[in-house]
Amino acid sequence: HHDSYDNLLTQVVGFKYVRLYEPKETKYLYVPKKGSGINAQGNISPVECENPDFEAYPLLKDATYTDAILGPGDMLFIPSKHWHYVRSLSPSFSVNFWF
Repeated sequence: HHDSYDNLLTQVVGFKYVRLYEPKETKYLYVPKKGSGINAQGNISPVECENPDFEAYPLLKDATYTDAILGPGDMLFIPSKHWHYVRSLSPSFSVNFWF
């Protein structure tokens, strides 16, 4: 998904894996048109980035991204409209600052 605001993701305890896609990669992420419910904001992608289905989403192969691992004390700036996927690698706690 992506957020409408800039975000500082701050890792307090544990480790997290983060994958970031720039807004220009949206065309490869198969984002449904805005609708209702989960699609109301048009900011959710159905692709599973760590288990991609290239038969269902062939353009995903062309998407470029950046990987990062955050540890305690790390802070990552995620600009507005940048797609991101986050997964805990251990028991963890983080704080987001949206602005």
